[in-house]
Amino acid sequence: MANAYWEGPGSAKTFTHPVPLQAIAARLTPDARVLDFGCGYGRAMRDLARAGYRDTVGTDPSAALIARGRRESPDLRLEHAPELPLAHPDGAFDAVLLISVLAVVPDDGDQRRIAAEAERLCAPGGLVFLCDYPLQNSEHYRAVYAASPHPVHGVFTTPDGGVFRHHDRSHLTALFPACEVVAAEESETTSLTGRPMRALQWVLRRTPAPGAGG
Repeated sequence: MANAYWEGPGSAKTFTHPVPLQAIAARLTPDARVLDFGCGYGRAMRDLARAGYRDTVGTDPSAALIARGRRESPDLRLEHAPELPLAHPDGAFDAVLLISVLAVVPDDGDQRRIAAEAERLCAPGGLVFLCDYPLQNSEHYRAVYAASPHPVHGVFTTPDGGVFRHHDRSHLTALFPACEVVAAEESETTSLTGRPMRALQWVLRRTPAPGAGG
């Protein structure tokens, strides 16, 4: 699932989506097992480490981003994972972070595989912190969507070759059938080019499989 853009110009970007530290701290103790799925260069993991979280793992399909993360933060546990499934057992983590991951995956099938893998890796009763971008209402983005040749509304290509996707909220909910939304917030942020945007930050709870627990 590696993408050439993230081995090239994308690997030098400074990521901007807010890390949901307040939501994490309110729900996870420092000994929680946390996976940063699509960790990039480890930005969120650095924030987690400063907040006292030590049992963290980051994975990303981009070799260039993982190499950057290892240079900048050699103390972090960063794993290059170009394909799914990840090399971790079912329910290995108390929480899975998906921070601006689906935004760089335009294909529905690939998104479903990522969501299913997050659900597999999250222990029953554990949490998925889903942070992404809804469809934007600004004049700029409405024009971008209208001009895009991609058949899926909200998918567009940037001038430097990055392909991004903004989402209908119902689409995101449907990607996680084994989870329930327990908190949903939105905030102001900026794009990788500094343009104002709305960002969503959801907390999902991994529900037990039917019949689990006797």
